[in-house]
Amino acid sequence: MTAKIVTVFNQKGGCAKTMTTMQLAGTLGLRGLRVFVVDMDPQNTAALWFHQASAETPFPAEVLSMAPLKEAFLEKLSAIAEKYDIIIIDCPPALGSRVPWAALVASDLAIIPVVPVMDNVWASKQAEELVLEARQARTSRGGDNLKAVYLLSMVRRGNIFDSCLETLKSGAQIPILKSTLAMRNVFPESQLYGCVVRSFGKSVAASEVDALVDELAGLLEIKVSKAK
Repeated sequence: MTAKIVTVFNQKGGCAKTMTTMQLAGTLGLRGLRVFVVDMDPQNTAALWFHQASAETPFPAEVLSMAPLKEAFLEKLSAIAEKYDIIIIDCPPALGSRVPWAALVASDLAIIPVVPVMDNVWASKQAEELVLEARQARTSRGGDNLKAVYLLSMVRRGNIFDSCLETLKSGAQIPILKSTLAMRNVFPESQLYGCVVRSFGKSVAASEVDALVDELAGLLEIKVSKAK
């Protein structure tokens, strides 16, 4: 495969996996890369978001639901990988699903979005354990090491958020990104119009996503055009 593969997953729902996936995909597309999103969530939120865009202003990345294929979706990716620079897999929030495992074994980078509240922090440990298991499986087969990071998402101010962040930091076996995404109304608004926050012009939210894109580009060792 020529495309870099990024898996966005957590074992808990409501931690902004799809929001992260779509903001990253669309912004990378606006910044010059060919991006393909694999919607593996049976709710098809990423695909529905994509279809909200108008014909005059299409979403700046390709999005396709492959949820019915389950873990066999990787076979289809092999056939299209050369057409894209980045493939982002939006996983279902399910402990019993084999999709996250299949995606992690094939990925260059795993992103675990975490809202800094305790139930998200607790659930993230299960996701972290899956990453560590995938790393071991890859290296035992002679493969390269899987990069993985936590992303703090829907962040708000307050003592409870600070306390949860400290709890996550104290036990984390994978790094936490410097970039964060705050709780902002413009993020759900971009779903309504089938776009990303950058499409609305310059804003604090757009700057947050651009900073995240730049940080991830460094981890993936890829070049993206500068944010406008």
